[in-house]
Amino acid sequence: MTSEIAVPNVNLEVSFAKGHIPELLRKLEIFTGIPLSLRSNSGEVVCKTDYFSGPCSLIRGTDVGRERCRKTYHNIEEKLFRRKVPYINVCYAGFLIFAVPLELRGEMIGTLLGSQILPQTYSGKSEISGAFGNLLESIGIKDNNYFYESIMKVKILEPDFQRISFMQLLNKIGENFVEMAFSEKTWPVFYKEIKDDLKSFGNV
Repeated sequence: MTSEIAVPNVNLEVSFAKGHIPELLRKLEIFTGIPLSLRSNSGEVVCKTDYFSGPCSLIRGTDVGRERCRKTYHNIEEKLFRRKVPYINVCYAGFLIFAVPLELRGEMIGTLLGSQILPQTYSGKSEISGAFGNLLESIGIKDNNYFYESIMKVKILEPDFQRISFMQLLNKIGENFVEMAFSEKTWPVFYKEIKDDLKSFGNV
C-alpha cells in the first residue's frame, strides 16, 4: 500500500514581515491615504500605526468601541476564511472595510485590509453629527469636535468606480505580497506589475 505524502501547512512558513513588504505597506498606505493592515493566519501582524490616529483611534479608545471593533475584524476574517473571496464590509461605526484573502496553493495564508474609509461625502458638522452622533453617545465619546475634525481627513470612496478601483488595487497588492513573502520578489518587479493599478486609483 502506498503511503500518502505529508504536505506541510504553508501557514507555518509564511512571513510577511520580511524583505520589502513592511516598507511597501507603509508607502502604499501613504499613496492611497487609506490605513492598510496585513495579517498572516499564524497571527503575525504587519500594519502601520496611522490607523490609530484617526476617528477609529477615538472609537477604539473606549471599552465598548474597542470590543465592537475587535468583533468586527474577527467576523471579517472568519468570512474571508470561509469564502476566500474579496468583499466590502460596513463596520458598526459606519466605515468601509475592504477585505482581501491572501492565498497560496489553494490555501488561505492571511488577510489584507483597507480600513477607516467613508462611504460618502459629509458636507458639514450637522451631517457628520447626524451620521455619527448616536454612535458617539453609545460608546461615551464626549469630545465631538475632535471626532468631527478627524472625520474630515478620512478618505472617501463612493460607488461604484472608486470602490471597484480600490478593490482591484488591494487584490493585486495582496497577490504581490504573497509572491514576495515566498520568492523574495523585488520592488522593481512589483512596481512593473502594479503601476497601471496605482495610476488608475490615483485618478480616483
